[in-house]
Amino acid sequence: MVVALEGERIAAVGPAEALLPRWPGVVVDHYPNATLTPGLIDAHVHLTLPGDGTTYEPAANRDATARFAVAVDNLRKHLAAGVTTVRDLGSHADFLGWSPAHAGDLPRVIRYGRPVTGVRGHMHPFGGGAHDAAEAAAIARGNIELGAGGVKIVATGGGTKGTVPHQETLTQDQIAAAVSVAHEHGLLATTHALSSEAIRRAVLAGSDGIEHIAFLTPDGASVFDESLAELAIARGTTFGSTLGCNFHYVELAEAGEVPGDELDEQRERTGYYIDNASRVRTMGGRIAPSSDAGWKHTAFGDFATELSLLVLAGYRPIEILRMATSGNAGYLRLAGEIGFVRPGRLADLAVFDGDPTEDIAATRAVRATYRAGRRVTSRAAARPFTRS
Repeated sequence: MVVALEGERIAAVGPAEALLPRWPGVVVDHYPNATLTPGLIDAHVHLTLPGDGTTYEPAANRDATARFAVAVDNLRKHLAAGVTTVRDLGSHADFLGWSPAHAGDLPRVIRYGRPVTGVRGHMHPFGGGAHDAAEAAAIARGNIELGAGGVKIVATGGGTKGTVPHQETLTQDQIAAAVSVAHEHGLLATTHALSSEAIRRAVLAGSDGIEHIAFLTPDGASVFDESLAELAIARGTTFGSTLGCNFHYVELAEAGEVPGDELDEQRERTGYYIDNASRVRTMGGRIAPSSDAGWKHTAFGDFATELSLLVLAGYRPIEILRMATSGNAGYLRLAGEIGFVRPGRLADLAVFDGDPTEDIAATRAVRATYRAGRRVTSRAAARPFTRS
C-alpha cells in the first residue's frame, strides 16, 4: 500500500502498483513489515508540567521561560511516540499566547488555559479559582478571549496540596456557568470530577467530558454508579481514560526508584480506573484515550502504556487504535482534518513496527511520525521510485 502526500495533505491511498506509476521518480519512504496509521491523539496532557515526580506547586511556580522550555521538551517526546495532536487541560494564562519556534515540527496543541476551579481548589496554582458562578464564567470567558480552544473545569480535589480527591469544590451552578460560556463560543467543556456527586453535577450542567473514571463516594471509596453512568452516556458525555496516571508511579515504586509510601493507594486507584472503564465500555459509553502526561510521575513519550491499559478494560487493539485516532478526532471536532488516512485529510501519520490492530503494544515501536505532510521523526529508508 502507498499513501501519497501533496503538501500538507494526503493526495491518494491505494495499492503500490496502481499509484506509484503516477509519480515516476518521486522519493518514496519505505517501511517494510510496518503499519501506517493516523497520528495518535492524546486528549489530556499538561505540557508545562515535567512528569518527573514534581508536584503542581513547584512546577507552576516556575517562570514562563522555564515552563515553556518544559513544554517543548514534552512535545518532542510525545511526537517521537507517534502522537501528533495533544489537548492541554491546565496551564497558566500566558501559555495561551505562547507559540514555540518551529511549531510545525511539533504536535498540534489544543490549549484550554486556566482551569475553572474552587478557591484554593485543585490546580488553583494556575490562577483559576472562582468564588461563585459569575467568577467561574468570567474565568472561562477570559481564557477564550486569550485563545483557549475549550474550557477545563475542576469540580473536586485532586493532587494539589490541601485538596481532597473525593470532596466537591464547585457547585452545579458554577460548573454550569463555565459550561455555558464554552458552548456560547461553540467550544467543548470538560470537568475533572472524581466523586460521583461531582460527576452528577457536571453531567447535569452539560459538561461534554468527565476527566478520570473514579466514581468516588464521600468516604473516598470507588463504587461504580450504574444509574449515573447511564445518565452520562445518555447525554453524550465522554470519559477521559487516564488509566495510567497512577500506574507509572506504581511501576517506579515497585522497582525501588521512588519511595513506596503511596504504593498501595496508587495501585488501588489504577485498579478501579480500569474496572470502571470496563463498566463504561460494557454500557456503550465513549472513552477518550488520555494519558494525563505531566502529572506527577506520568512522563511524556509513553502514550503506549495508556493504550495498553485499555486492553485490561476489555477493549480490542483495533478498538483502541480507532479511539486514539478517529475517535479522539471526532470528540475534539477535528474529524474533518485529522484522524483518518484518507485523501484530503491532513497528513498527520504514524508508522509502527508490527501491527497495532492485533497487538496494541506495537505502538511502542515507532518507525516514523509525519506532521502535516512532513516527516519529523524517522527510521525510514528513503529512495526514489523506479519502475522494475
